Amino acid sequence: MLMLPRDLIRNCAAAYPCKAAYHCGNISRTWQEMDARSDKLAAGLQSMGVAKGDAVAILSHECVEIYEHFMACMKIGAVRVGVNWRYPPAELSHVLHDSGARVLLVQASCVHLLGPLRHELESADIRLVGYAGAHGLACDYDALVNQDVAPTLPALDADDPLLFTYTSGTTGKPKGVVITNGSVSNTIFQSIVGRGLRTDDVFYMAGQSSWMTVIMLVLGLGNGMTHVIPDGDFDVASYLLDVERFRVTAASLVPTMMRRAIQEQRANPRDTSSLRVISYGSAPATPGLIRDAYETFGCEMLQAYGMTEAGWVTHLTEADHRYALAHEPELLGSAGRVGVTYELTVRDEQGNVVPAGQRGEIWIRGQGVMKGYLNLPTQTAEVMRGDWLCTNDIGRVDSRGYLYLLDRKKFLIITGAVNVFPAMVEAVLSQHPAVADVAVFGVPHPEWGEAVVAVVQRRLEEPAAADATDLLAFCQQRLSKPECPKAFVFMPEIPKASTGKTNKLLLKQQVLAKPEQFPWVISETRWREG
Repeated sequence: MLMLPRDLIRNCAAAYPCKAAYHCGNISRTWQEMDARSDKLAAGLQSMGVAKGDAVAILSHECVEIYEHFMACMKIGAVRVGVNWRYPPAELSHVLHDSGARVLLVQASCVHLLGPLRHELESADIRLVGYAGAHGLACDYDALVNQDVAPTLPALDADDPLLFTYTSGTTGKPKGVVITNGSVSNTIFQSIVGRGLRTDDVFYMAGQSSWMTVIMLVLGLGNGMTHVIPDGDFDVASYLLDVERFRVTAASLVPTMMRRAIQEQRANPRDTSSLRVISYGSAPATPGLIRDAYETFGCEMLQAYGMTEAGWVTHLTEADHRYALAHEPELLGSAGRVGVTYELTVRDEQGNVVPAGQRGEIWIRGQGVMKGYLNLPTQTAEVMRGDWLCTNDIGRVDSRGYLYLLDRKKFLIITGAVNVFPAMVEAVLSQHPAVADVAVFGVPHPEWGEAVVAVVQRRLEEPAAADATDLLAFCQQRLSKPECPKAFVFMPEIPKASTGKTNKLLLKQQVLAKPEQFPWVISETRWREG
């Protein structure tokens, strides 16, 4: 029987009581301290009326309290909701109301992000708890964790929800992915096995904890290893200092971070000799970047492919990378082989499994797959076929079992490891009075992997009101920074397919045929394999 996450907390506290569980800047917590503090926070939340199944949200930059909060939710059966601090007020409000959050924990440095929403939340009886500095909120985090009260532990099973993690939706609003206790346990053990993580590892993870990445920073629940997290947001110089200071052995970076780390290490070298392996994923990485990382850090490389709805499904292992660099560089274009707790098939449009080597939609089944989209039964039905998840990713699997990703079926843009759906950006730009039509997609970018580009058809009667500066300012007021286009292309008419829909494939080909119109060099990445 699969152990639940809350049982793993007790096990780590018993087996490794004095071992560091987390380092964050000048703050460290042992496994015993994490167990005790999350107990007190859990009891404090219960004293505020939080019960099993209630959502408890957190708005924060990276800090240890994020994981105390997560573990407290594990213990009392509450549902953890991470709120991206980059969300504009409208998206922040949607997430809190859609999730039904009873309580919102707010880091002091994020209180100003609430703005007028603060009064709205308080009027809706959503309790606000502040921490990590002067926050001015009615409830204080430290007061909760300083109480000597034990929580009441309700009965839980693997199918009970533990996470509502929000991902951008094509409707223009973030959609909540429901992740169960069993899914979290599966992802913990699958990731430990797939990445070859050990009890004596010191594991650095830099991703934004408001989404599925939060599970990566509790992987130590499965083996007792130590985590290192950024003090605030990722900074490449601080990352290298943390590697040197805490003797980090395993790090997980997105390619944009890896590229910056290589540049910083070459310019201002630190002692990174403790590094055993760097894992990467979430965005395209070129073979050249992988070779540069090998040469700069002298450690092994590993790739993971996954998604919010399923966890981390495949791994291109350290041995795969060594073989590819020595004998078969094309293998670096693969996302690796499927993990032992998942099944992966490639299907045609009728749902039939296609032979090895043929392209089709990737379907996934396993304990890590989501329960569904929160409050969205229609969208859940669109992607779930029984217990199979239809990923909307197009790929192929070769005769040896290696998965190759060929395209994003719904034109998802991954820019600097942030997921951007074009429809959300298009919906905003369409509100501009000078825009007659708009199409948004990603193009290759040397720094961000992909960059958001908007092709705009202006209204003939007022073209001057829609130059690039005006449209960018319009977007910046309504979208998060990664969602704002990096470039605008103006066309007299946007091409349409016979159905009347925008022919994005043709449009993208036309735009990429004129790379000189972008302020960066266009180069194809391995995710563009034909």
